[in-house]
Amino acid sequence: MITNKTREILVKKQAELDQLIVEKSNTNLKWISHFNAERLKLALLVEVGEFANEIKSFKAWRKKQEIDWTKAKEELIDCLGYFLGLCNIYRIDFPFNFTPKNQDWTFNKLLLDFFAKTNNLFILKKPDLYNLEKVEIANQSSYHEWLKTFQELCGKLPIDEKELLDVYLHKNKINQERAKAK
Repeated sequence: MITNKTREILVKKQAELDQLIVEKSNTNLKWISHFNAERLKLALLVEVGEFANEIKSFKAWRKKQEIDWTKAKEELIDCLGYFLGLCNIYRIDFPFNFTPKNQDWTFNKLLLDFFAKTNNLFILKKPDLYNLEKVEIANQSSYHEWLKTFQELCGKLPIDEKELLDVYLHKNKINQERAKAK
C-alpha cells in the first residue's frame, strides 16, 4: 500500500522529469501527443521485459537462478516511471490502495499478467484528439488494473513503500541528470 503523500511525490517528480525531457529533446517532442503516448507504452513494454529478465523465473535452462534483487527492484521502478508518464499525459488520478489478491501466484504468472496489462493500457488512437486543451480518457480501468499487478509484484519482491520511494527517487535523479546532459 502506498500513501497519498508518497503518490503525490511520485507524480510530482515524474512530471518534473517529463518536462525536462521535453525541454531537452533534440526533436520537437510534444509531451501530450499520440506519438509520445505510443513511445511511452513501447518503452514500458521494454522495461517489463528487462524486469522479467532480471527475475529469470522463465529461464529453466539456467543452472544458477540467482537474482540480483536490487537490479530487479530498479527495473520494476523503471516500469513505474513510464507508467506515471502515461498517467501524466491523460491526467489519470489513481489510488495506490489496492489489496494484493494473487500473492500465491508464481513470478511467471505475474510477469505474464504484467505484460498483458501493459499491452492493454489504453491510449487514444486519433492524433487530433491530443490537440484539445485537456486530454483525458474516460475509461481508466486499464491503468488501475496495471497498478494492481504492479502492487502484486511489489509484494512478491518484496518492496515496501519506503524502499519503493527511495529507489524511485534515486532512479529519477539519474534520469534527470541524463536528460540535462543532452
